[in-house]
Amino acid sequence: MTDQGLGGAHRPARRRGLPFPGVAAAAVVAMLAGMLGGAPASATARGAVSAGKPGQVRVVRYHGYEIRVPAAWPVYRLAADPSRCVLFDRHAVYLGTPGASQRCPARAVGRTEAVLVQPGVARSALLPGAVLLPAGAAALPAGAGVLPAAAAAAEATGHVLQVAAPGPGVVVTATFGQNPALVRGILAGARMSGAAAVHRAAQGAASAAVARVRPAAAPAVSSLSPGLVRQHGSGLGFDTCTAPSVQAMTAWLASPYRVVGTYLGGVNWACDYGNFNASWVRQVAGEGWRFIPIWVGPQAPCTGLAGVSTIDPAQAAAEGQAEAASAAAMARAFGYGRGIPVYFDMEGYDQGDSACAQAVLTFLGGWTQGLHAAGYQSGVYSSASSGISDLASQYGNPAYPSPDDIWIADWNGDPVLTDPAVPSSDWAGHQRLHQYYGAHEESWGGTSIDVDDDIADGAVAGLPGTSPRQRPALAGEPDAITAAPGTAATVRLLIRGATHTGAFVHWQVNAPAGLTVTPSQGVTAVPPGSVKPVTVSVTVSPSQPPGRYDLPVTATAAGGWPLTETFELVSVTRQQEPLPTAYPVLLYAADPASMAAAAAQARRLALPAGDVTGSFATAWAGLADGTALVLAVGQAAVNALYFNACGWPNPDGDSAGSTPFYYLGAPLQQPPGADVFEPANGSGPAVTAELTSQLTHYALAGTRPNESTTPIGPAQPTDTCLGAPEVPVP
Repeated sequence: MTDQGLGGAHRPARRRGLPFPGVAAAAVVAMLAGMLGGAPASATARGAVSAGKPGQVRVVRYHGYEIRVPAAWPVYRLAADPSRCVLFDRHAVYLGTPGASQRCPARAVGRTEAVLVQPGVARSALLPGAVLLPAGAAALPAGAGVLPAAAAAAEATGHVLQVAAPGPGVVVTATFGQNPALVRGILAGARMSGAAAVHRAAQGAASAAVARVRPAAAPAVSSLSPGLVRQHGSGLGFDTCTAPSVQAMTAWLASPYRVVGTYLGGVNWACDYGNFNASWVRQVAGEGWRFIPIWVGPQAPCTGLAGVSTIDPAQAAAEGQAEAASAAAMARAFGYGRGIPVYFDMEGYDQGDSACAQAVLTFLGGWTQGLHAAGYQSGVYSSASSGISDLASQYGNPAYPSPDDIWIADWNGDPVLTDPAVPSSDWAGHQRLHQYYGAHEESWGGTSIDVDDDIADGAVAGLPGTSPRQRPALAGEPDAITAAPGTAATVRLLIRGATHTGAFVHWQVNAPAGLTVTPSQGVTAVPPGSVKPVTVSVTVSPSQPPGRYDLPVTATAAGGWPLTETFELVSVTRQQEPLPTAYPVLLYAADPASMAAAAAQARRLALPAGDVTGSFATAWAGLADGTALVLAVGQAAVNALYFNACGWPNPDGDSAGSTPFYYLGAPLQQPPGADVFEPANGSGPAVTAELTSQLTHYALAGTRPNESTTPIGPAQPTDTCLGAPEVPVP
């Protein structure tokens, strides 16, 4: 669940453990962050205070509380930028209450030195192990051994210190990566400032006799617990870095998802709890949502992720058990009862490093033993090509404590529970989850969230006596057609009913001038659990100018509840003439089946003939030039551009196993620059064709069809020789 959306760096030793191997080049990350709508935290971002020179110190004041931090750290005032995501994987100071609708990435792993200062909260909302200072104090006492045991444990296992200072009325959360002394120094140097110091001077003097560090009470589980129990989770779900607001979760009842990942913590979790508390859990669970509890602890010693805490191979078993104890304590604090699974997030790693793989297995064995001892079940999330396959190698071994459930990260775009990395007989009793699509933005009920997509058939958490509320949705949606002026073409909608009850769904197609849709709207009765087709005709006026026309298709359930919005892209051409594009869209295929899909998509969108190629050398040259958006259609094409596993001739004369190219796992609407391609390789020919269709549609129109069924998400490349260097275009 790392924030990895990129392929390998320029001519790297490829990382084979991640669903999308990471890029290390800072310039590439900055370029792509801007293209995808996000950007690294910087002092020039909206709401940030300007930074000073490296090595200097800046005084930061908030709510009568004052600290000194490195001047290079940006300072974000959340009141001025309520959508700012509070992230602890970068140096920063955040001031204010995190917004209810933070625009966070779907995934972020790792912690470094960062500080969040927010107005005081109720004791029940503090983290277990938070330190409560006397009324007249602002500084955390310095020196070894001054922290209560619970706070010291949180510092050691979570790389976090939380301080409640009732004098200035703030709660301070400070995280660290490799430099705990820095954040200790920041907290120890804090003081009350301005009027707050004068106003509370008497309180401070009166409290001098009790000026000692006191642990805050852990949340009163008996009064706060929503009573979550282990349940079977089935169907579609999503996970995102920080909990959306209750209002957002209610809006997303319009989606086909009913399972959501909830982060409990861990030393490498980069996000903030935000909306996540026992009240959130109670309200959201009451709507029928099921939860996947997630813990992000130490990673593999051979991880490709920078700046994360890693397993000590010599202490792997003990560390796994310690992480389990911390996760179980946090699960209890949020009301996750005994018997519920907690899923450890073990990101991909180099499976070829046998000593590293053994350390991971030993650690995860300790994790399972520790959770079982605490009364919880064990789950593990990892890449199919590393952690999951290593666990599968031990399944059935009586000497190895296998997890109760697994969560397979394999971004093949196919919402199924099977995977080549796991024999069908392993974890076969409703014990699997599959993350099948990486980070992207989806909108349901008028609310957008960056998410990963999942399919579940395994243990999760939920309120007893509740069941997921399945709403109707568009199960199959329009995509693209080509028609000449004065002709008509048909478009089919597939409308799915709710699980237990029938539904009346109102649908509508909005056409621009010169295009007529018949019928343009209607109400369709759909029986429970079934799918009903609706066919409409799109007629093009004889005088309609050639071009591409994007038709929104909307649907609402009874009562006006919004369902999916999708799009039909109509290409109007005369005598099958190609339509111009703002930039070349090059569809490259290296096997006959994928070439057929690429050629069919080019015809449907009236692309110029030269936008489809089966030539490896042509695709290579187009990527090196950087002026075209290159889609690798099918596994053979992706393997060729990522590894050149076959050693085919190329303009650079590179040998087998090495190319200068990397890839993206998100849809693009413009060429990303030299050496970057976009994969469209599904788990089979049908999924590959659909991914190609969606990605090309988005490239030309900026809209995506079929978002509620098979989202965009390529399969991982394999270092295997497939296809041919020259495939004819039909």
